[in-house]
Amino acid sequence: MRRGGVVVSMVGTLLLAGALRATAAQVHPLNDRELRSEINKNRKLATYVARNGCPDIAETRFLSDEPPWDEYQVTLYYFGLRKEISFARAIILGDTSIHVEKSERPLSDQDIAALQSRPRTPCMARVAKND
Repeated sequence: MRRGGVVVSMVGTLLLAGALRATAAQVHPLNDRELRSEINKNRKLATYVARNGCPDIAETRFLSDEPPWDEYQVTLYYFGLRKEISFARAIILGDTSIHVEKSERPLSDQDIAALQSRPRTPCMARVAKND
C-alpha cells in the first residue's frame, strides 16, 4: 500500500507542475517589437495606444481555442490611469478585421503593487491614429 500511495503522490505532483507550467505559458510579456506588431494587427489597440500612450506593461494571454476568437488577447496595464484593458480579434469567415476591446477594469493599489515587480514593456512605438 505504501508504494501505491507514493506513486499516486508523485503522479499528482507531476500533474500539478504541468498545469502550473501550462498556465504560466499562457501569459507572454511583450517587448517593443512584439507590441508594435500587435498594434499593427489590431486597429482598436492601435487607436487606444495612440490616444493614451505606451503602457507600463503589455502581454498576451490565452483567450480561446474556440472560434470566433483569435487564440490570444493583448492586455495593457497603465499604472497612471490605474487601468487594465484587453483587446482581441474575432475571426468570422476567415476575416480577421473584427477588432474589439474585450475587457477593462480598474487597478487597485494591490494590483499595481503586484505588477510593479514585473518587467516594464519598453515602448518606443510611434503609432498613427487609426480613428
